[in-house]
Amino acid sequence: MMKQPFAEKVVVITGASQGIGKAMALAFAGQGASVVLVARSVGLLEDVAQQVRRLGAVALPVPTDVTSPEAVSALVATIMDRFGRVDVLINNAGLARVGAVESSTFADDARAIMQASLFGAINVTQQVLPVMRRQGSGTVVNMSSVMGRKAIARFGAYGLVMHAISGFSDALRQELAGTDIKVSVIYPALTTTALLAEVDEEDMPPAFRYLTPLSADGVARAVVSAVRRGKRRTVIPPIVTLLLVTEAVSSRLGDLVIEGLARHRWFGWVLGLSRGQTYHQSLSTSGASIETPEPAHPIDNG
Repeated sequence: MMKQPFAEKVVVITGASQGIGKAMALAFAGQGASVVLVARSVGLLEDVAQQVRRLGAVALPVPTDVTSPEAVSALVATIMDRFGRVDVLINNAGLARVGAVESSTFADDARAIMQASLFGAINVTQQVLPVMRRQGSGTVVNMSSVMGRKAIARFGAYGLVMHAISGFSDALRQELAGTDIKVSVIYPALTTTALLAEVDEEDMPPAFRYLTPLSADGVARAVVSAVRRGKRRTVIPPIVTLLLVTEAVSSRLGDLVIEGLARHRWFGWVLGLSRGQTYHQSLSTSGASIETPEPAHPIDNG
């Protein structure tokens, strides 16, 4: 019998209680990994852990606020006591807020997203890297977004933090050159998760109006493939690379692509990004669970 690709590997996933995090937990479990599930919600984490175990894999749910260095230190100690190693760290915890730059809440939104998505990733990475250095190998995966390469109107706070995650990943990759520790950054497009579930349809960023979101399972499969192949950057779906190329050639061209997505359903259809259901329609039929964020530390990404 062929050995599973991640057999005997320990994969740590933050924001693992729902959405993409949950899907990644199940995908890696299906490839033989032992999965450490990290989020704040005890109940949702245990539900995911039970699903992982039904696949025959080992699950260790550890409720943790990744914005707290003390909590992350306790998390790493728990992982080491149980497994003694970390092979893959996936920084997925985060949140999203929609609103114009001129909104009175924009600065507060940016700070909240920065604390959850960026500083949470920094906290966990800084405390896991010594483990990877001692064992001589590992992979750090940072979940960004297409917004981390091209920001869009009404999603500026989220976009600026996703750009920061890209910069953090690039710097870390260069600092780890010459080691066997890899850094991979993932850029998914709009995905069917609860991340924007509380945003009314009419308040969604215009560029999302006609888009059909990716499935969380599809994104998870792409992440598993990226880790297995040691990819530095992964854009999901690949066609979105066209937008990034036009942006690299000219910001005016990049803006025109975004305008086309906002104004014309056929434009998204031609690019394969509009296939019927919109975000809210997909969310209502997907059964995606929604974890109500805690006001002070809303950190669980979908």
